[in-house]
Amino acid sequence: MSALCIASADWSVGLLVAQVRPGEVVTQGAMLGLAAGLAFGTVYAAIIAVGGVFEPARMRLRFQRGQGGGGRRPARAFAARCTVVLPGGFVMGVGCACAFAVQRALYEGRRLADPQVIEATLVNMLVFGLIFGSAAGLVFGIMAALEAPLDVSSAATPVHLLSSNRATVNRQVLALVPMLTVAIALGGYLIVSLLRGHLGPMNWSLPDGLLTGMVGGLGGAASYALCFTAWGQWVIFSRLWLPLTGKLPWNTVAFLDDAYRRGVLRQTGAVYQFRHARLQHHLGHRYRQQRGNYAPARFPPRDPGSA
Repeated sequence: MSALCIASADWSVGLLVAQVRPGEVVTQGAMLGLAAGLAFGTVYAAIIAVGGVFEPARMRLRFQRGQGGGGRRPARAFAARCTVVLPGGFVMGVGCACAFAVQRALYEGRRLADPQVIEATLVNMLVFGLIFGSAAGLVFGIMAALEAPLDVSSAATPVHLLSSNRATVNRQVLALVPMLTVAIALGGYLIVSLLRGHLGPMNWSLPDGLLTGMVGGLGGAASYALCFTAWGQWVIFSRLWLPLTGKLPWNTVAFLDDAYRRGVLRQTGAVYQFRHARLQHHLGHRYRQQRGNYAPARFPPRDPGSA
């Protein structure tokens, strides 16, 4: 999904703003999409390794102090989020440099095996990696510092919680697009200016930087909204993937509400639960029968001397 978001952003900016040739834009967008898939996959792996850095379903944005921070320290949140996101941004920059090299080889007749092309690509990989890594780390770190815990038990219904999370995601996207655009454009100008004397002749004009920043801002914000938020995952899985595979009806909200009215489910604040324990056991038994490789969880024996 992140690959599609970045590719669509590049196609839109290239065709509507930069007015690049369609074939060239399609190739560049496809290559950037592959890089985005690797980049966001890196971020996901880092999240799993660190554990619980992103908690979008339980977060809201706060722009003033003293609005229910819940003990979260902005500096620590900034550092944790920046540490997780920065490697993914660097991978995105490396992929961006490779995409530009392939694009020039296809449409400008440059040989990828040319030593000068290899040297320029390696320099671009380092520079773009620093630009995208620092921009992503800075922006998402700031967003983490602005997040405050959200009490999900205060939601009256699951639909109300989903609506609240959608509103939060909309505010995050509106903040992420300009922040990423400016961070990539200005950060690229600063980094290129600092490294130009050490890595040879390089050019980063602000107009071209803004175009690159627009692709990163639009694609990065859309990828975050769809891949790292509760509402985005609800859209992808519950509204698209599971209905397409026949595992849920298209109107999932109506289906759950009907099950609630018929007494199959009960509502506890913002979540649905099975009302009858025997139904839970029946569904669990059917699941185990359908999966031959299912193995029950095993726990180590408890120490009698432990409390």
